[in-house]
Amino acid sequence: MNARPFVLLCTVFTALLGRAQEQPDLQQLERIVAVVGNEIVLQSDVDAQVFQMEASGMPVSDVCPVVEQLMLQKLLLHQARLDSIEVDDGEVTAQIDRRLEYYIRMFGSVEAFEAEYGKTVAAWKAEFREPMREQLMADRMQAEIEGQVRATPRDISDHYAGIPTDSLPLIPEELRYSRLLIEPELTEAQKLETRAALDSIRGDVVSGKLSLTLAAMRHSEDPGSKYKGGCYEDIRRGQFVPEMEAQVFATPEGAFSPVFETDYGFHFVKTTNIRGEVFSMCHVLMKPMVPESALEEAAALADSVSVLLAADSLTFEQAVSKYSTDEDTRKQGGRVINPRTGGLFHGVDELDRTQFFLINELRPGEYSAPTAVDGEEQQAYAVFRLDERKPAHAANPQQDYELFQMQVEGNLRQEKLSKWVRRRLAETYVRLTDDFGGCDFDGDWFGETASGGR
Repeated sequence: MNARPFVLLCTVFTALLGRAQEQPDLQQLERIVAVVGNEIVLQSDVDAQVFQMEASGMPVSDVCPVVEQLMLQKLLLHQARLDSIEVDDGEVTAQIDRRLEYYIRMFGSVEAFEAEYGKTVAAWKAEFREPMREQLMADRMQAEIEGQVRATPRDISDHYAGIPTDSLPLIPEELRYSRLLIEPELTEAQKLETRAALDSIRGDVVSGKLSLTLAAMRHSEDPGSKYKGGCYEDIRRGQFVPEMEAQVFATPEGAFSPVFETDYGFHFVKTTNIRGEVFSMCHVLMKPMVPESALEEAAALADSVSVLLAADSLTFEQAVSKYSTDEDTRKQGGRVINPRTGGLFHGVDELDRTQFFLINELRPGEYSAPTAVDGEEQQAYAVFRLDERKPAHAANPQQDYELFQMQVEGNLRQEKLSKWVRRRLAETYVRLTDDFGGCDFDGDWFGETASGGR
């Protein structure tokens, strides 16, 4: 360890502690609460972590685990600097943008986010940049320490055998099902009619006869922006459909695009701001109206397919391949993937009410009656098939192998990290203020093998 910076850091730490004790009202949020190697943990770091956890719905009754986690991050960061681990600017920017998008969704708008943090998005990004870089460095260091772990069947069997029967988690009932979806087809005439109507609205907005805010409120069919003037702020490229983003980046700031089509309908956009790969824009969306006759034809086709299935005139997979308008499920015989897990099983509590009542009454291999459902763009008709039912049960390796595999591999990673922490503490200076001296940490941060003290 380089002695000079280390001694200087300790001197600054001691001086700041003394000043904090003599003048408790001065700069309390920037008080150093811990030193780990050449890294420091500030009171503001602790407060920010507590704020983020509570804003995410995780009340913090004990701050000690938060402090220990921050000290672990600093220990990882200290080693990452020693090992010359680097993170490029592009990765830092991408992570900041993802975090910002999460917060904006959580608070509901950019304005609410800025009000909560007391600063603009630009100021928040600038302030958050270096902490994010340090977080990524620490994460990369931790990944190197833990390495690749793989649980063997014997590991999983031993883990399962060590869990008391009354402590096994209860897995709720799960279903695997397939779907045949028939959506009514739109004619070119209907599309042209919608395009013409929206082009007229765009003309009124461009000429100043109608404000974009009012146009969105009256005519837009995008529920996410309809009552926000049609606007989206600080969106990272790749979040919206390619056709829309192409129009945003091709349109000068303050100008309006022509009317264009996406899978959602017809739009025109006003580009309000572009900063690299991040943009802000406002738009109006109109969807072609599906005539009643097209809905009736879709319903009749669904009934005919249902009759053919009941008569065994074609298999469900054949019916999906021939008639389904859902491109995603058609490629896999109608099987519906759980977006949360990426697997085929769905918890009964994850199904919407319509699907639950239709599928829950079926036995494996049976089909539902054709039913009106919400399609991607308009009302559609669907036939469901129950493929497999897995009753609620106590978790076991035969039915829930992946669950136990995740638990065992998580334990293996934690063991490797804990061993590394014990080794590093023997040669790394650690000091903590008296405020947290009573914390009962999981790790032996101040034991006989640790270098330094409280």
